[in-house]
Amino acid sequence: MTRWDNIYKNYQKDGEARATLSEEIHPLFKDFLQQSDFEVKQVLDIGSGTGKYLKFLQADGFKTDGIDSSETAVTMTRELLADDSIIICEDMFNFVIPADTYDLIISVSTLHHGTKEQVQTLIANINEALLEGGKVFITLPDFETAEKWNDFKDHEKLAEGTFSPLSGPEKGLPHSFFTKEEVHELFSKFRDLEIQLDEIGRWIVWGSK
Repeated sequence: MTRWDNIYKNYQKDGEARATLSEEIHPLFKDFLQQSDFEVKQVLDIGSGTGKYLKFLQADGFKTDGIDSSETAVTMTRELLADDSIIICEDMFNFVIPADTYDLIISVSTLHHGTKEQVQTLIANINEALLEGGKVFITLPDFETAEKWNDFKDHEKLAEGTFSPLSGPEKGLPHSFFTKEEVHELFSKFRDLEIQLDEIGRWIVWGSK
């Protein structure tokens, strides 16, 4: 059982919402959708969690796919969507995203759970998986917020900008934090790039292929 599966099982058991589990749909995501057009309406959510973003998009006519490393989360999402969506239990850094498939790929509070090299490779794969003109909505934590996270009061530095908690539910998992300059570099192949810092210190990134 993965650490994330433990987190979701605890969430199911007593409703304790770790980190962003209790968040509503991000208001900037709603702004992003209002400003965007999608012809195919096929979305992939990387780190689909409880399925709330996919459910929101399902109601807007999207065909919905998702991946998550927690089997419990995958089950929750499948039950919430109650359709033929493809929801897979898989590590996002090992998952092969089919090329030229989606006109929207999203990931909220997920991609930073790895090394910066892993994140860079995954974002390149995301670009290949998008149809021409397809869009992304992705969040990454700001480097300056790292010291403010409760989990990082006791941590090990793995590399520049990458840390691992020494206690708590995410003990031993790498967490990468990014400067705005690094975010620009990560998404340098995307057009019409918008980067904003939200109130809890996440870079909100959207752009087009």
